[in-house]
Amino acid sequence: MRLTRPFYLRKIAQCRRELVERGLDGLFILNHLSIWYLTGLFHFPTERPIGVFISTEEDNPRFFIPKLEEDQILEVWDANIETYFEYPGVVDPLTWMCSRLADLGYGNKRLAYEGNIPVSYKEVLCRALPSVDWREAGDIIAGMRLVKDEEEIQLIRKAALYSDFMVEEGVRVVKERGLVSEIEILEEVVRRTVDKMLDELDPIVYVSGIASGLVCSGERSAFPHGLPSKRRIKRGENLILSFGCIVGGYNAESERTVFVGSPSAEQRRMYEAVREAQEVGTTALRPGSRCRDANRVCLDVLRRAGLWEYVKHRQGHGIGISNHEAPWIEDGDGTILRAGMVVSSEPGIYVPGRGGYRVSDTVLITEAGPERLTSYPRDIEHLIIDI
Repeated sequence: MRLTRPFYLRKIAQCRRELVERGLDGLFILNHLSIWYLTGLFHFPTERPIGVFISTEEDNPRFFIPKLEEDQILEVWDANIETYFEYPGVVDPLTWMCSRLADLGYGNKRLAYEGNIPVSYKEVLCRALPSVDWREAGDIIAGMRLVKDEEEIQLIRKAALYSDFMVEEGVRVVKERGLVSEIEILEEVVRRTVDKMLDELDPIVYVSGIASGLVCSGERSAFPHGLPSKRRIKRGENLILSFGCIVGGYNAESERTVFVGSPSAEQRRMYEAVREAQEVGTTALRPGSRCRDANRVCLDVLRRAGLWEYVKHRQGHGIGISNHEAPWIEDGDGTILRAGMVVSSEPGIYVPGRGGYRVSDTVLITEAGPERLTSYPRDIEHLIIDI
């Protein structure tokens, strides 16, 4: 599954309209995520820069790419492709790209660039094209990415199903194999999920892996982003299964806290507080609400429960072509939620030396309210593994 050329042509047309409205002649894109989003050229970023130029005068994008990417790009685009041989080259690739823009008549135009590029890139742009009136306009593509089209949502829905499958398989691995290590759980879950995706999806867009996650147990589950270790899980402790998948270049995530054996009264109390916060926070993700307001009502549940000292992060974040992108469900983000946005809802608490508790769903904002795209059970009785 992946998006097709008509989708990208619509996005490019949308970008061109925005450029015209701002009185700009073109947008020079050097950020790999923006290139993925706008053209479908998925690639592993290296020291060899790739540039894409969107002009108000041409319907198709213009690509400036290293020679070794030439055959790959022909899978999606067949025109306006220029190549350089290698990096660093006799003339560095970015300077060469600027010279080509000048040759094409853009040497004294009003051009936009995205601010999320290395400072050294901007310095080259200004030095190589000194007569260009450069304007920072990273919000053009960032703004487009906020609200997903139906084609994007379908990919995220599918990724969410696989993410739930990973949680299900994580529980199954523990039931089948017993007190195994965190790494063994992750590796087995990823293997089973990749096998399933290979059987069911065609084509597969492989970007930074198509299935991955974090598995942390016992006191290590108090690390919100703790990497899996060879520590073996133990009876009587909680285990965070945090998984995500990518379908067609689009992400989803599903995270659950499970319990190896019957949870103690304290474990139940802390988990139920997080589950309630996640329920309240998810319900608040409605069109017209602000991100910061949803975050506040979500985390207020943990404040009222007397657990604020164990809170280490916001309610959530946007999900799309990147697993972490705008909007941010956080006190500092006043973005108004709109139908078509996709976000995570993942409050958690983390007690040093004892363990952590987190529940995360991928949530689509609709006109009718929030829709959970992940649906693995959240009630504690379904999260107990008897071994």
